[in-house]
Amino acid sequence: MIDYDNFFSLVDVDEKEIASAKEYIKLRGLEEHVRMAKYLSSFIVDRKPTYKEVATAFRYDKRIRRILYKYIGFLEESYRAYICNNFKSAVELGINTDKPLYQYISFSLFSTLINVIWSLNNERKSTIFGDKLILKKNLDALITLRNVIGHNRTVINYRNFREVTLDTGESGSSLLMNIRNMLLFLPAEIRNECIKELNEASRSGTKKIRNQVDWNLNAMLIFKL
Repeated sequence: MIDYDNFFSLVDVDEKEIASAKEYIKLRGLEEHVRMAKYLSSFIVDRKPTYKEVATAFRYDKRIRRILYKYIGFLEESYRAYICNNFKSAVELGINTDKPLYQYISFSLFSTLINVIWSLNNERKSTIFGDKLILKKNLDALITLRNVIGHNRTVINYRNFREVTLDTGESGSSLLMNIRNMLLFLPAEIRNECIKELNEASRSGTKKIRNQVDWNLNAMLIFKL
């Protein structure tokens, strides 16, 4: 049995919102809701977060994940294309497999693909990444970001992203730092499209689905790029 009071004790919830809250707790999980309420409470002073703020945080999080997944998918596809367009066999890449290169690369994990890319000589890496200084740990961070999103984990309060070091010299392991790291790998035009979508993700919109409460995004969750 779900202990709804474990969550309702942490938030201000209107009587009209209880049915909605219970439905989404069944769909998303009690612990996820408790964690989000506690996360919001960590920077809200002198009051409890409202249920609307919790529900909106989840919707905002999903928007961010969908955008990031699309653009990481773009990178993944472009890396696969580079390998298959420029090499004829796995042997050329020092890969021990009996599979044709296309089959091996097409069914490889993103982490395997990144390791293949990293094993290339500097000239080829320069062709892929341009003149940007690319650190292996930043590629590893990109893998982690992709995996967290691919497993549909909540990202705005996720605490196990890898540390990155940006071209500005800044280092950190926050979601924002990891997003900025991902942006460095995108071509300029695609990068600008991604930034635009991420910046617009905080807008309320007009479409609502059944049992969805009004949009109420806490300003502390919003990041601009």
